Amino acid sequence: MYAFISYQTADKAFAGKIKNILKDVGIASFLAHEDINVSEEWRQKILEEIGKADLFISLWSANYNSSPWCIQESGIASFRKEMTIIPLSIDESIPQGFAGNIQAKKRIDLERLSIHDLMTGIIKADLNCGIEIIFTLIAGSMSFRGAEDNFKPLLPYIDSLSQEQGKKILEIAIENKQVHHATLCAREYLPPLMDKFGHLLSAKNNEFLKGILAEYAAES
Repeated sequence: MYAFISYQTADKAFAGKIKNILKDVGIASFLAHEDINVSEEWRQKILEEIGKADLFISLWSANYNSSPWCIQESGIASFRKEMTIIPLSIDESIPQGFAGNIQAKKRIDLERLSIHDLMTGIIKADLNCGIEIIFTLIAGSMSFRGAEDNFKPLLPYIDSLSQEQGKKILEIAIENKQVHHATLCAREYLPPLMDKFGHLLSAKNNEFLKGILAEYAAES
């Protein structure tokens, strides 16, 4: 997967953080630059990068709306039907021009910005890629609350999981006690997965996770 990040230079801190967030989950990206005196070669580069990207992430702000070049980038992206557009608003500015029919996330905060702000778009672009990213986040959970927050984005897609994926997420839960001992995971999130995919686990793992879930069910 490849992303094009469209932003105005005054908002480069947001763009840089998004690039790093994507890099951490294995998604390469291109940072578009705002420059009034853009060279013909740079114009061509922009067109090429938009043309090959799977994701177009636009950072809407008063700065972005005042830039004809940024508005052009978002307009070009809007005509690529196979591209997934993720508009994010820095200051509650809304998408303009041809991108105006796409709802932006109301406001992002630089300090709290995370992969979760991008997951809906990533999953729309490539369901399996999105699921694998969620699996990685769940596996890396370092607290009960973190495990619950990381698990929640997976819930709408449980019926779409393959048997291999279903088995994998159960094994991830078994390996991380922050996951299998998180209250919401143990009482609500894992039981449906166990019912559907538990038979794929080894006898040892099946018995272990059944025991954990039974304990939490008895406490509820």
